[in-house]
Amino acid sequence: MRKNTTAILGCLLFFLFLSPVVSAQDLGQGMALTIKLSEKGVKDGSIVSVTTKGYKLSTTPYDPYIFGVVTLDPALYLQDEALADGLPILTAGRAGILVSTMNGPIKKGDFVTSSDVAGVGQKATENGTVIGISEDDYTEKDPKKYGKVFTTFSPHFAQISDSVTHNVFRAAQLGAMAAFQTPLGSLRYIIAGLIVLLSFFFGFRFFGRVSRSGVEAMGRNPLASKSIMISVILNTLITIFVMLFGVVIAYFILVL
Repeated sequence: MRKNTTAILGCLLFFLFLSPVVSAQDLGQGMALTIKLSEKGVKDGSIVSVTTKGYKLSTTPYDPYIFGVVTLDPALYLQDEALADGLPILTAGRAGILVSTMNGPIKKGDFVTSSDVAGVGQKATENGTVIGISEDDYTEKDPKKYGKVFTTFSPHFAQISDSVTHNVFRAAQLGAMAAFQTPLGSLRYIIAGLIVLLSFFFGFRFFGRVSRSGVEAMGRNPLASKSIMISVILNTLITIFVMLFGVVIAYFILVL
């Protein structure tokens, strides 16, 4: 009994620690699960997303529902024999990801994300969900040809652009995409939109009252026009702050 236990532990240690060294560029380094996809003829390294209709190859750029990567030669595979047509999908660890240069050459250190080509990744240049950071260069001139880059599979939101204006519009775009993909995404988009509308409604309403009362006050007391004008300006700044605050809150609702 003790010999059998030692043998089993030895095999586990081999798979967890030694096989990534032996197969540094050939095997996925991590544990793969058996997942059944609706598509046929899926290639090694294809990006998989979870949808309301099951698991499918990713066809949305910066897909927030990326689930894993097809890894036909995983280092460790928990196979479900009940799924005869299932494929090994790596959900955590290091894997070779199928990519294209459709969004520019990929350099070591670039973020990689999904694209509108089924299962194929691309260089990430916008804020959004990324798969991980490329460990290799891929500079194929023909964007219709696909190759592989290795990366540690870790889907997360990455803020690549520092432009405030760009980020606001990008957040709205991501929210609109989510609204068409899941009910939760739609709810977040609606809530964010309501917050923006309410902040502008109350802001303009407050500004209208202050402006009207300021004009009336200057008409009744022209000598105090300077102090009244300063009050109007301060209230105008408060109005702008309220509206911007609403936009910021909506932005965080969409991206977090």
